[in-house]
Amino acid sequence: MVKKFVIDTNIFLHNSPQSVIEGFEDNIIVVCGTVLQELDKHKTDSGETGFNARETCRLLDALNKQGDIIKGIPTKSKGLIMLEPDGISQEFLPKGYSLERADNRIISTCLYLKQNSKDRHKIVLVSNDTSMRLNATACGVEVQEYKNSIVEESGYKGYIDIEVDARVINSLYKNNYFNPDSHITETLLENEFVTLHCGKQSALSVFRKGKLELVPSNQSLYGWVKPKNALQSYAMWALTAPAEEIPLVILIGPPGVAKTFLSIAAGLDQTYVAQDRSRCPYYKMLISRPSSNAFQNEGFLPGSLSDKLHYLYNNFYDNIENLLLGDGKHKEDHSQIQMQMQDLIDDNVIEITSLSFIRGRSLRNVYMVADEVQNASKSLVRDIVTRAGIGTKIILAGDPEQIDVPTLDRHTCGLTFAAEAMKGDPTTCILNFTGCDEKAIVRSLLSRRAAQNMKLH
Repeated sequence: MVKKFVIDTNIFLHNSPQSVIEGFEDNIIVVCGTVLQELDKHKTDSGETGFNARETCRLLDALNKQGDIIKGIPTKSKGLIMLEPDGISQEFLPKGYSLERADNRIISTCLYLKQNSKDRHKIVLVSNDTSMRLNATACGVEVQEYKNSIVEESGYKGYIDIEVDARVINSLYKNNYFNPDSHITETLLENEFVTLHCGKQSALSVFRKGKLELVPSNQSLYGWVKPKNALQSYAMWALTAPAEEIPLVILIGPPGVAKTFLSIAAGLDQTYVAQDRSRCPYYKMLISRPSSNAFQNEGFLPGSLSDKLHYLYNNFYDNIENLLLGDGKHKEDHSQIQMQMQDLIDDNVIEITSLSFIRGRSLRNVYMVADEVQNASKSLVRDIVTRAGIGTKIILAGDPEQIDVPTLDRHTCGLTFAAEAMKGDPTTCILNFTGCDEKAIVRSLLSRRAAQNMKLH
């Protein structure tokens, strides 16, 4: 049975408009007048939402030139797309649902279509806004999420522990690699980390090109940062692997496991610490994060644009400052550290910017850290990763349990999408710290104890 899908504004704003229009097969897509007006409000937004709002309007305008879009224009997927400007009336809504709210006007249109559907098409509102779906259901509208944006998680963590004979571990340490039997490799993916155990013996390795390669446990970054557990050793190996071999690293997990700290430490180590910068693999470290609703009031922060950005990206500055301060064995002059940090920014060794502003750039020989990627959509993450030019390494880091964008969740965010899409690819290393032992939280004893004791049920 052909259905009429009324598309909520957030679907167009957080997904590729073209894929939305072609994503409902032979059904009918309805864009109501309220959605058009809401898109118009967002067309001047910076970053992804503004781009998608403008792109949606351009596509709808192009379709309108092919005929009467109010009656319906055929789509490539053999469906129809139509504009519904009517159906906004308080009579369709329960008491307490004011037409002053855009969501309620969209719900009103759905109820109007449901009441006046001569061909008895089932009316379904498609929204990724949880509260919108709940309110629509309360008003008698059938709802569903935008299924094309949902990513099924496989549970892949990027590492496993296995028991082996002592000869495997001994051979690995002796030769720096081991050719394992098929019963070990048949379930492994490319660049999956493997911790080998035999009694009290253990070894860290990574599965590459059909063999296990030794991951050294004596690594260090920026002269003093050393791994505190096996997962940090794996992260360091991945972050320092040449961009020609591993250009993409994805780090997922809760606060305190040092995702951002290790990423920035590896970046400084490969752009700045060397005596001769001309020999560094990257000429610049680009640090970024997506904009989110958590920062929607940045315009009210005091100071210039530079000052506002400093407020918003304080976590990056904190990590850089901690690295410059060193291991704490020597008392450092904080004013000197601040000057050194500012010099790095002024000399373009470090660039800090919003993730949305990277779309359209071409990045060559750049070490890029994209943090808080759980707040980025799938299309934004795809566009960022495809910006990578020759010699560029990209690190995506975040925690799907800390999403600030109301229309995203762990099954629709760009971080989950990237991890599932790229797992097993020879260009990519993935480490998921979620569910790891609390000892992996290295921020402080308090942080570790809080993670253990202050669980929300």
